[in-house]
Amino acid sequence: MPDLVADRVRQLARRSLVTAVVTAVLAATGIVGAGVVGYRASSAQVAEPVTVTVRSEGTHQERRGGRRSRRTVEVRHVDVTTADGRTGRVSSEDLQVGDTARVWRRTDGGAMSEDEPSGLGVGDVLVAGGTGLVGLVLLGVAIGSARRARRLRATDVASSPRVGFALDEEKLRAEPHRVQQRVWHLPLTVTTSEHRRVTTGSSHDLFLEPGADPVDVSAGAPRQWEGRVLHAGLLSTVVALRTSPQAPWWVTDV
Repeated sequence: MPDLVADRVRQLARRSLVTAVVTAVLAATGIVGAGVVGYRASSAQVAEPVTVTVRSEGTHQERRGGRRSRRTVEVRHVDVTTADGRTGRVSSEDLQVGDTARVWRRTDGGAMSEDEPSGLGVGDVLVAGGTGLVGLVLLGVAIGSARRARRLRATDVASSPRVGFALDEEKLRAEPHRVQQRVWHLPLTVTTSEHRRVTTGSSHDLFLEPGADPVDVSAGAPRQWEGRVLHAGLLSTVVALRTSPQAPWWVTDV
């Protein structure tokens, strides 16, 4: 394998390995975060029924209302004692001193309420589910990047599956801006392929920087490309390309 090709392959392999490590860390953070969010949201809703006796009553102030109409209101409460001797406070307009009642006591902090706590809210489910989904997607990217790095390190251009590309001249004529920028954006169509994931007739975009990439564009965008598939993933395909048997190989993504 020419040194230029080998260096480029090693560069792509290192980049894929870094991507795998970073996304794996982010994936683990997302999945653990989803578990923590879900656990905290669910544990905050877990409560047990307890019997209490009202010992005294009083009032306290609470902030209520929406963001634009928040106000401070005075709320009546009663101080209670449970059968096991624990004390607490319940907001209530009806309970009187000496009454015995059944209330709900949260298991996480001991807060008491006359009303049974509801289950997980829609917001809790969306946050936990969304965080977990992002974590799983990142995990998939990490696994794919690790596989790509491993395969690129073991690749050999000569023995890799052959592939042929043709310039989609009709599309290029309809979108001339593709070759009017510093980096060309060439539309290619697969004409032949020995790789099961690179199907004949499929379209790919090739980014080419004239003068920087080892491709002769003195006569314009090359119409035919000979290639080898080094790695075909879900997000991109790594190929070695050249415009003729005498031209040097160029390793890039399509």
